[in-house]
Amino acid sequence: MADNKQIIELYSELAENPEKDFGWEKGLENAKAHGYTQEWIEVLPSKVWEYCAAVGNPFSVGDIPEGATVLDLGCGAGVDVLVSRLLVGESGKVIGVDITPKMVEKAREHAALAGFSNIEILESSFDTIDIEDESVDVVISNGAINLTSCKESVFAEIYRVLKPNGKIYFSDMIDISIDEGACCAVEKSSCCDAEEEDWANCVAGTLRQDEFIEIIKKAGFTDVVSTGLTHYSTADTTQGATFSAIKIPAENVRKEHWNKIFETKDYTQVLWHQNSPEFSLKKIKLHTESKEDAIIDIGCGASFLVDELLKEGYSNITLLDVSQTALDIVTERLGNTSDKIDYACSDITTFETSKKYKFWHDRAVFHFLLDAKDRKKYFEVLYRSLEESGTALIGTFSEKGPLQCSGLDIVQYNEKKLKLELGDNLKLVESMEVIHTTPKETEQSFRFFMIEKV
Repeated sequence: MADNKQIIELYSELAENPEKDFGWEKGLENAKAHGYTQEWIEVLPSKVWEYCAAVGNPFSVGDIPEGATVLDLGCGAGVDVLVSRLLVGESGKVIGVDITPKMVEKAREHAALAGFSNIEILESSFDTIDIEDESVDVVISNGAINLTSCKESVFAEIYRVLKPNGKIYFSDMIDISIDEGACCAVEKSSCCDAEEEDWANCVAGTLRQDEFIEIIKKAGFTDVVSTGLTHYSTADTTQGATFSAIKIPAENVRKEHWNKIFETKDYTQVLWHQNSPEFSLKKIKLHTESKEDAIIDIGCGASFLVDELLKEGYSNITLLDVSQTALDIVTERLGNTSDKIDYACSDITTFETSKKYKFWHDRAVFHFLLDAKDRKKYFEVLYRSLEESGTALIGTFSEKGPLQCSGLDIVQYNEKKLKLELGDNLKLVESMEVIHTTPKETEQSFRFFMIEKV
């Protein structure tokens, strides 16, 4: 894994002695070589440019509009933070993040020296940043992501903080060695284990260009491209490169994922499948008064619950799923009875309906919502859609259950954790553990929550 001690020691020394020769290019001439404009050079304090250890020019990759919020990962002494501030103007905001305390101090000093007030500098790692979900327009970085031991975690965090269709513009060092085994292969994960190697000088943590691109795509980005190589090098095996990407909105990522699952998998053999949804059916019977009561199954997939409800005589059923493929499977399976069902192909966070439901059933959608904003939207939709005397049943993996489902990370819940998500207008009335036996005869621990309006 990355040697943070080595990294902090080296960049602390750079913060204190910018004139020292570290064996790689820096300073004003380095900025000029990367195409930093004369206007920026003249406007910003000359002292700032002594610290420019840029490996490329992220500003050459795409536009940063006035009024935007920009996050700079690995901001160092704040060179790119200040350039970003020139671009976003007084109506925008720039946040710099760095792991080295002395660099954080230096960046704050330079922001004050430049007279900028709408700049915030945080001391933090890149995978747990104290920034709200979907609050940033553009993420930039310059020679810093290679210093992290697990790139997947970094790009997952970038995805979290970026607004839908937000942009990444960054420069970083890549591995150009001939030996295919020179760096850990992306198939094994980018969480390298090269403790003895040179992390601080941007060597040990470098990835090949195609590996970088693949990791970014898997994190939920589209239009991922390397826009070119730079002159910068820290070793015979490394070279600077610039990249850009656009965040795919979370609901689109979910749609693509689940369509692919139902197009390629036998739905009766996936681990979450139930041949007989007895528990859910029992709860629906208990909390409905009439066979005409409105029931909605959130994230129905290709579940047999609807088949059982029809057999019981329920006639006011809505099936909601983000995957049209899943809904098509159910429609075909139900045959002549399919026209008795209302179908809604939608992400739950964007679902709109004027209908009110007596019973809201969600066996395993909520725990896929990793972002707090998505969870808030979920409960806003639930509250608007539920009858005043209605009941919601939400199932998630318990704290004894798996950490992933269908290759996706999930959030495990207990009573305390679920209550924190409900807000003031919903209340938890019951919680119970249910053990699900999978088609492979393994067991998964679910926790189901009964929720009502306050």
